[in-house]
Amino acid sequence: MASRLNLATIENLPSEVLSDIFIQLIAKQLAQMRCVCKDWNALLSDSSFVKSHLQRSIHHNDEILLFFREGLSFDFSSFTARPSHSPDLELTNFIKPPFNPQSKDSRGGIIGSVNGLICYYYKSYDDDYVVHVCNPSLSAMLTLPPCLVPFNKSSEVHFRFGFDPKTDDYKLVKLTSYPRESKMVPQAEVYSMRKGTWELISQRFPSHVTIISTRDEVCTDGHDGHCHWLGYTDVGWKKETIVAFDLDLETFRMIPLPDSVVDYYSFCMNIMNVVGVLPGKLCVMSKAYLECEVWVMDEYGVAESWVKHHMHFHREV
Repeated sequence: MASRLNLATIENLPSEVLSDIFIQLIAKQLAQMRCVCKDWNALLSDSSFVKSHLQRSIHHNDEILLFFREGLSFDFSSFTARPSHSPDLELTNFIKPPFNPQSKDSRGGIIGSVNGLICYYYKSYDDDYVVHVCNPSLSAMLTLPPCLVPFNKSSEVHFRFGFDPKTDDYKLVKLTSYPRESKMVPQAEVYSMRKGTWELISQRFPSHVTIISTRDEVCTDGHDGHCHWLGYTDVGWKKETIVAFDLDLETFRMIPLPDSVVDYYSFCMNIMNVVGVLPGKLCVMSKAYLECEVWVMDEYGVAESWVKHHMHFHREV
């Protein structure tokens, strides 16, 4: 009798009170609550609650850094998870996404991670890319349909995964580039998780970008409605720039690197730049010889707003 009375009391609570209770639960617990009754499922599936729960998780939970090993035999054992406040500490059994390689010879890698979703791919030598998006908290996985641009062994593929806050949609951008001698411009296509379809991008890729960098060591792009690549505007790999893609407008634009980073190229060939995100803002990590700098763009798209946040000198032993 008491348990029945308590259950009735819980079921009759106002939706605002239930929301305040549910918003404090983790994603895996919310998935269990959805199975209790239709009303709870409707409440927890509402877009406003999902957004509120996501924002609370971002602001109250400690960030987790995911490190992965790219290559053959790519599975959940390729991951290690570490809290951002203590990166020396490894979290065991933190993540076991449902990886499912097509064959033992498949090569896999991470495309990106946004709002708890992880986008990754598998590919064998003669086959096209197979892309998955998984939610490790719910052990759920989505396999994307084949792309529109056909696979070509002479081409290079550059993926980016991001979230568009204006349309509340997660999108995958695929950029296919070709050898310079072919004189073929890169082709771009976008997969919308909301629509469930691929679409070709009508705007041409910036013609003065001759080479697209393949460095993807940091997979933290796509959080603010934009995705980014590093590209070169000369054949000598000296003039580097950022190519940005707006996930809402689905258009390209150029963003210059900090002036001091550009000046390095005038006298230094041993330099490596990586684009990432730091406190929600576009950043560039630049390493030349033993010096490493981190630049953050305070106002997106404004070249004059680059600010140097960190500098580190490596000491040779």
